[in-house]
Amino acid sequence: MNSNDSQNNSPLILLVDDDRTTRMMLHRAMHNEGYRVVEASDGIEGLELYKQLKPDMVLLDAKMPGMDGFSCCTQIKAIAGGVGIPVLMITSLEDEDSVERAFEAGATDYITKPIHWAVLRRRVQRLLQEKQAEREIIKALEQERELNELRSRIVTMVSHEYRTPLTAILSSAELLECYWHKWDEQKRLKHLERIQLAATHLTQLVADVLSINEVESGEMEFNPAPVNLDRLCQEAIANLRLSPASPHQIRLTHYGDDFEVILDSHLIQQMLDNLLSNSIKYSPQGGIVEVELIFYNPGNLSENNTFSLTEAELKNFESPVTIVRVKDQGFGILPQEQGQIFNAFHRGSNVGTIQGTGLGLAIAKKCVELHRGEISIASEVGVGTTVTVTLPSRTPT
Repeated sequence: MNSNDSQNNSPLILLVDDDRTTRMMLHRAMHNEGYRVVEASDGIEGLELYKQLKPDMVLLDAKMPGMDGFSCCTQIKAIAGGVGIPVLMITSLEDEDSVERAFEAGATDYITKPIHWAVLRRRVQRLLQEKQAEREIIKALEQERELNELRSRIVTMVSHEYRTPLTAILSSAELLECYWHKWDEQKRLKHLERIQLAATHLTQLVADVLSINEVESGEMEFNPAPVNLDRLCQEAIANLRLSPASPHQIRLTHYGDDFEVILDSHLIQQMLDNLLSNSIKYSPQGGIVEVELIFYNPGNLSENNTFSLTEAELKNFESPVTIVRVKDQGFGILPQEQGQIFNAFHRGSNVGTIQGTGLGLAIAKKCVELHRGEISIASEVGVGTTVTVTLPSRTPT
């Protein structure tokens, strides 16, 4: 272990790398920026130093003998308080798998070898500034206890959830700036798509925050009108298929004869976007998401050919209904948590490092309730989740 003896309040950086020369160069670079530095020569030593010192940031080599950087990062994030500590993973420039594994392990960002020192300095500075900003937000929340619980949770959630897409945008922009002339078109497009995807994520976060505020304040508008629900479903699916990071199969099945439905198209679009996004987010790569659109009229049984409904379900409907059912093959929701899944900000304890706000299902539930409809969920861990939305086929204005 080698540490900087300066006794000051500058950020403490834990540097973990098995290569002595690399450690020396990184140490010098960080010391010259005014940071305190502690070194570890492998993942096991790094993990122990992290537990002892609780540094402000970790610079972590991905490939090391014994405990590699991916395992070390995963264990750091599992320690109390570790989720909020930025971890900058050092990977090979051409090793795309290492980059994906780094984010899966919980890394905040990555830097490539050979190290571009200007990029490293900017990256470290930005991550530390974001961490300090988060601390100031939390401190402000503690001082302003008169803020209600909803606003407090929104601020905390936004400060955390915005970091990942913003980091993706800034990281890819910096890499494009430094390596544009060296990379081929495919590599450039990959980072441009990463920027586009992150920007879309930010847009959705803003929409979710605005929507949940409308929900809680009772200001969500309800403007029903004749709607082509089949077209809305197709548009929602098409929008998700455009995402380069969502290589899932989405199947839309239509049951029954389409008759006029009077719904709020904006609210239904929000509901569909949230349900489909959830199914894709928590499904394995290449998994199948099934969307069933069912028009059922108990008064016209001759037209109700074959439905994906049980006899018990059919007996519950005395008037025409429209049913939207979204099924995925994800890892499911724990039985003891299914009763809380529609609560704002609630997220399953088994979601791991998957990003999310816990607002999607709460917003979808409100959209359904404004139509005087019902939403239910059935889930089995390791098998998947099915969300069923039942709407009156003609909603009174």
